[in-house]
Amino acid sequence: MKQQNRLKPNLMLTHRILHSLTLAFALFVSVGISSAVAAAPLTPQPLTQLVDDQAGIYFEATDLNSHLKQFLDSSLVKRFRQTQVFKSWLESQDVKNLKQGLRDIESVTQQPLLPLLNQIFGESVGLAVFNNGPKKNPSLLLLTRVKDTNNTKSLFENWFEKTGIEVTPSSYQDVSYFIARHQASAADNSAPRVYYSFLEQTLIVTENKQILQSTIDLHVNQHLKKQSREKQSSLFNLKMYQRAQSVLTKNITGSVFLNPRIWDEHIILPKNEIEKGVVNWWHKTGGVTAGLHLNNTVALETVILFNSEEINLPLLNVLRVPAETPDQFSQIPKNALAVLSGQLNVHLLTRKIVDFYADKNPEKWQKIHAVSIGLLGGLDPVTELSKTLGPNILFYSVPRKKLSFDSIPFDGLVALQLSTSDLPTGATNKSRSRFALENVANYLMNSMITHYNAEESHIENPSIFKSEDHNLYKMRWIEGMGPYQPAYGINEQQLVFASSPELIKEFFTLKSEESLAALPVFHTWKETFFREEKQLCFFNITSIRAFIDQNSDFLAQQLAKGQGGDLEKGQKKLSGLKSLLQSFDGFFFAAGFQKSQVRVILGLGSLDPTN
Repeated sequence: MKQQNRLKPNLMLTHRILHSLTLAFALFVSVGISSAVAAAPLTPQPLTQLVDDQAGIYFEATDLNSHLKQFLDSSLVKRFRQTQVFKSWLESQDVKNLKQGLRDIESVTQQPLLPLLNQIFGESVGLAVFNNGPKKNPSLLLLTRVKDTNNTKSLFENWFEKTGIEVTPSSYQDVSYFIARHQASAADNSAPRVYYSFLEQTLIVTENKQILQSTIDLHVNQHLKKQSREKQSSLFNLKMYQRAQSVLTKNITGSVFLNPRIWDEHIILPKNEIEKGVVNWWHKTGGVTAGLHLNNTVALETVILFNSEEINLPLLNVLRVPAETPDQFSQIPKNALAVLSGQLNVHLLTRKIVDFYADKNPEKWQKIHAVSIGLLGGLDPVTELSKTLGPNILFYSVPRKKLSFDSIPFDGLVALQLSTSDLPTGATNKSRSRFALENVANYLMNSMITHYNAEESHIENPSIFKSEDHNLYKMRWIEGMGPYQPAYGINEQQLVFASSPELIKEFFTLKSEESLAALPVFHTWKETFFREEKQLCFFNITSIRAFIDQNSDFLAQQLAKGQGGDLEKGQKKLSGLKSLLQSFDGFFFAAGFQKSQVRVILGLGSLDPTN
């Protein structure tokens, strides 16, 4: 019971801090930020110069006032405020509780909250997390560059007086700091305390006295003793942190850095192959960093930095391809609804799968291998044909011209790049690999026709195998197979499968100015966020909204099927989806794999080429 009483004040304080931060963020987004932006110092020093290099996690947000003001003025936020989702939220009980909480805070401070938050957190804010061992909770260090030190001191004194907090002044290295604790526990030396100090314009707050002292040491050595900052044991000078900062896209609002080595003692021994793989990744990871972008695009990028320039991990070897390999965005039509584009070392992946299967089922693999060689015209599927596949792989979907209830409302296309760079030069090898692929494609389509036409209901109207040869490609397709027309096209560079021959024709003849790559908005995203990241998932929300508008009656009826045939419920669901999609124009997920790092980027926003 005594331990619970000791924890209670600390928990109350933590709850107040978290609650205040939540209120502040919600207030910024829903109401807006003060238009008065105080001038920032010309050359503000990074807060990381005051953070010990033993910090295990470090969060930082820079120039919050300007970034949030820019974000709130963006078309993304303005459009979101017009949605029914936002309007319903404004009328919810959560908002009522939020407003009451804000009034409670203002009643204590006797100051408007927005200007107050702007004074304390409007510039740079940092939060460091320190490991205290497996059996103890981590310690926190909050740093923030305040705009008026004296005003903030007065605010603290007023706040503590009204909330029953006793403050005791003290000093370390001739630098003043303060100890705050509840008056009821002031006589108990083991009761939780909060230490804070003002180092010029930087306010530091922590519950750990040693961390406070290490921060003051860094400040004294740098600013009072004028020692070289490069010799200080600060996070700013940590090589992995500097490397992490260099890989993030510029102009981020906030970032986080994780130092894995600080947490190694928390890693337990792996019990299975999956855990061994995770632990292997962990030990090869030198740092993890993430950055948040706020503008017309809200994007979060995460980068795993390896502790060596040459990392040999199976997943990386399969997904990593030469950086100069071109993408296929110029062959995707503008009206595409969804796009999956990636690069894959098919030969290496095939070898790993075959080695695993052959080891488990040697007799079955021998039979499969013999059949494959016969079907491929004598080419070995592992040592020869797989070298011609990849590295580019592409899928995209487009709206169907004629919708029906017995089919999905979009057509799809899959394209696989063909490469002969690993084969001996000469037309014979190239033609053999193409012949082998055509043979497999024809075999699959003939099997589909045979199965379809063998059904009694299709005997009178059998499907037919058709073909066309063009200068740029050959095309084969099945006609009369219900609502679909399975097709494939092939030339020396690509093998393409699609749900209709029209998509094959469009793919091989698409003009570059009519492609997704030609859209200024997509080009802006690509150049900003995934210039080198080859694995991409992209949803074209603009095209999805247009598709919904053009086919709203049909889609409402289709949604009604899942609501017991209630058309009104189907229309309501469709209306809610349209409202949700009104505030942004696209969503993307991109990833890039290199020997030294892995980068993953997630983003959504309005595709505004001017931002």
